Amino acid sequence: MNWRNLIVDEIKRIQPHDLCALDGSAYDLASALLLQGRVLRYPPDAPPQTQFALALAIDALNGLDAEQARILLGQVRNFISPRILIAAGPRCPLDRNAFLALGFELLGLDDIENVMLYHFDFSTYKHVPDWLNARYWAHPERWKF
Repeated sequence: MNWRNLIVDEIKRIQPHDLCALDGSAYDLASALLLQGRVLRYPPDAPPQTQFALALAIDALNGLDAEQARILLGQVRNFISPRILIAAGPRCPLDRNAFLALGFELLGLDDIENVMLYHFDFSTYKHVPDWLNARYWAHPERWKF
């Protein structure tokens, strides 16, 4: 499975109206795909003042240490976009367990280029458990006074 094709398929599935590219490779790919949409390159020294429908990273984590990568992903998740697509190659400082701990899901693996594609979507990050609804909470009519 080619990771670039998987990114293209995922972007087509999501159909974001705008996208924040976290690096040059992501910007080039997003610009080619989103002709009608708005694509902005993320400047780490001056983050955008608006939220985007999707953030895309291909080479953004390369060259960072694990702590810097976690901080960057946290900033992007909290301030830039509730959805993130990341292509994590061999030079990525985070391993699979680190991505899972941050709430990312593995979308696919390109065995030839050794690239894993991860996705984070805030709307599906945590499912509400069944016990956490009104029918399991206190019922004042059953209280004995």
